[in-house]
Amino acid sequence: MNQTTGQLPSKPVNASNKPVLFLIFAIIAVVAGVGIYQFSSQQSKSDAVPDVESAKRETAPSANQGSQNQSSETVMVTLPESKWKVAGLQIAPVAISKFEETIRLTGKVSLNEDKIAHIYPMVEGSVDSVEVGLGQVVKANDLMVVVHSREIGQAKLDLYQARLQHEMAVVKDRIQQEIATNTRQLLAALRKREPINQIEAQFRSSSMGNYRERLLMAYASYLKSDADVERLEEPTKSGAVAFKQLHAAKSSRNADLAAFQARIEQIEYELKTSLLLSSQSVKEAATRVAVAATSLRILGCDEAEIKSINPEQQGAKISHYFIRAPISGTVISKDVTLKEQIRPQTQIFSIADLSTVWITADIYEKNIPLLNSLADKPVRVFNEAWPDRSFEAQIFYTGEIMDEKTRTIAMRAVAKNPDHLLKPGMFVNIEFESGSDQAQVTVPLTALQEHEGKTFVFLHTGEDQFEKRLVKPGQQNETSVVILEGLKPGERVVLDGGFILKSKMLEDLMGEE
Repeated sequence: MNQTTGQLPSKPVNASNKPVLFLIFAIIAVVAGVGIYQFSSQQSKSDAVPDVESAKRETAPSANQGSQNQSSETVMVTLPESKWKVAGLQIAPVAISKFEETIRLTGKVSLNEDKIAHIYPMVEGSVDSVEVGLGQVVKANDLMVVVHSREIGQAKLDLYQARLQHEMAVVKDRIQQEIATNTRQLLAALRKREPINQIEAQFRSSSMGNYRERLLMAYASYLKSDADVERLEEPTKSGAVAFKQLHAAKSSRNADLAAFQARIEQIEYELKTSLLLSSQSVKEAATRVAVAATSLRILGCDEAEIKSINPEQQGAKISHYFIRAPISGTVISKDVTLKEQIRPQTQIFSIADLSTVWITADIYEKNIPLLNSLADKPVRVFNEAWPDRSFEAQIFYTGEIMDEKTRTIAMRAVAKNPDHLLKPGMFVNIEFESGSDQAQVTVPLTALQEHEGKTFVFLHTGEDQFEKRLVKPGQQNETSVVILEGLKPGERVVLDGGFILKSKMLEDLMGEE
């Protein structure tokens, strides 16, 4: 053995094998160093060499002083650049970046509660037919059950009668409007004092009810009285007829004129009143129709059903109550059979739209600070039934109340499920990214080294020199770690291959001992 170097003599080797030999020697040095260190530790505990132990106590500083000296002591390691490639050294400046951590949770697939329909009948009755089965996919408005209901039958008959009454009221109103129109035209002709023969000829075929007779009789009486006055005026002037007789004729004419004008006013009032009553009857009939139709709509009858009510054609089928699917989806529960008596308080079907599902998970207390940043963020969902696939879900709810038993807070996310691969009840794994918006000093995990319970990295100080730098690590994920103390942005740190430098450092330390 060479006394100067402490190494065994070796034969000349090819230059291409030197890197490999160096790596082998470095590993042997680490193993040997660990063995020597353990052996020396055991020997220091024994009383076999009291003089060495006492010498150590005399010369070694206190524990606090030693740690302070070691933290302030700069340890340098030399590694020629020609060996960097073989050692796998990767060096890069320290950078600051946003740190992201992958949070993993266990969750469960559940039904989207916003897209579930529990179906109850609105009326009591017996089931005439069941059109769908359990697990069947239905579309909105598909027929599911036909129920025979006396309540529905009576409601439809009431609507039918209300419609007949409305039709009658409309016809009466139309006739009354025609009478009013014709009568007003007659009144206009009478006010012009047109000849009665002409008036009778003009309005002979016009519908007026008894208004024409009443008006024409009053008009005829007035015309007769007026003719009597004209007939007596000339004889009275010649003295052939006494003035008293003419005076009586004029009085009679004035009375007939007053009666005629009163008749006109009376008939105008009656026309207005009859039109008002007729119009009101139409509105009341229309209201009864609307009320009866709305009652059927409330009970779930559709428009086509309501429009087609006809007791003569439908017969006993008029009492049929059709229950239809309120949404598109899959029938997930069925509790109805043929001829069964059903009531409004009995659920007969449940339909769920499985094109979307909820992903439920519980957030542990340590992750509560993340809740504010999770709103409206996507998460990745995995299930062992589909190992090669991931699903994306959107967080829409993070609870405000902590479960006292589990010490967790509920989280809900909605995931698209067009192929129905996610089944409600499945257990899933959930992943989402969490991090700070503040830039921090981060390095790869491979840059960290440990020795004697302390964490450090190697800095490249120039040429073939590397400095051991103690650091304080913080949060870490699968690939990187936050450095809280010990590094500054821009310093060149060994990202990978630091194990070789550590081996060289331990070799040098053992050589010093």
